[in-house]
Amino acid sequence: MSSLLLERPTLLPDELSERDDGRERTPVLIVVRPSSSGMLRHVQGLIKYLPEFGYAPTLTGPDFIRDRAGLIADSRAVRLLRHRADEFPFVHCHGVRAGWICAWAFRREYPWMWTVHHLLLSKSALVRALWRWIAQYPRIITAVSEQVKAGLVRGGVPETRIEVVPGGIDLERFEKLPRRDAMREQFHVPPDRPILLCVGRFVYHKGFDIAIQAMERVWESLPDADLWLAGDGPDNTRLVKLVARCRRPHHVRFFGYWSAVEELYAAADVLLAPARDAGLGLSTMEAIACGLPVVATDIPAMRRLIEPERTGLLVPPENPDALAQAALKLLQDPTQASRLSQNALRTAERFHIRHTVEQTIPLYQRLQE
Repeated sequence: MSSLLLERPTLLPDELSERDDGRERTPVLIVVRPSSSGMLRHVQGLIKYLPEFGYAPTLTGPDFIRDRAGLIADSRAVRLLRHRADEFPFVHCHGVRAGWICAWAFRREYPWMWTVHHLLLSKSALVRALWRWIAQYPRIITAVSEQVKAGLVRGGVPETRIEVVPGGIDLERFEKLPRRDAMREQFHVPPDRPILLCVGRFVYHKGFDIAIQAMERVWESLPDADLWLAGDGPDNTRLVKLVARCRRPHHVRFFGYWSAVEELYAAADVLLAPARDAGLGLSTMEAIACGLPVVATDIPAMRRLIEPERTGLLVPPENPDALAQAALKLLQDPTQASRLSQNALRTAERFHIRHTVEQTIPLYQRLQE
């Protein structure tokens, strides 16, 4: 079972009292399974900023909610969650696994809120039925984007039950980036080597296979260019096999889940976001906040983040040649790359996770009514 990697201490009751400024705060129990994805970033943002708005968050779940469903383990998780929730006026759970445990534990007998982070892409009738069953019970359901909401609606969850609270990133994390030359030295790459970066879950809809195919075209013009893939997930084996068959496999580097992802943004030249579909576009937001130019596919989630030819470049989905040409355009024209990244950086404030927390507070107040 993977572990929840919190990059700052979880705020537990004793720790909150040490930071107390004399304000009375309402306790809230945040429930999540072990995670290393965008859901982790979202939960970290809540933990960090909720105290400013009068709430004292406590995290639970990573120590007892398993990644995979199992009758015995899930029964134990339900008992533990019921016991821990006794001390809290309401619960805020994140993701499908936590939603399943909360629905089983509380049904409609306890006030809880369910935030959905991922696209509902499964064609399985059983999976969709599970999502609908969970959605019966929380008092409030939120989705981190319109795309995630649309997936829930396609899966049979009533549209009127879902509110969109856009996810974001903690901009404070990217205010002081590591030096580019220091990161290049750390990763043992020459200062002038072109580096293209992909960050995210290794799942089909992220389109990282398209980035690998695009590198064949990039290497025709820049044979020393590197592709860095940072993440993990079920598509890992397929991507590794695809790299093994490509022209320059020694110029593709797998980083796994990299908690200090700002180190990779600081070292790279361009972020590739070749998604077939996307719920939020977390890595694109992070790259923008780091001043890293972005080439992304022209899909709704990316159009929300990027203004074409002003704050980044958009290319057709499923088109490795177009992705490669756009990447080469930025690699070979540093002036344009800098102009796009600086324009994009000026838009980064709208992605701040603090805005997400601000929009979450009225929902918490409704749970307390």
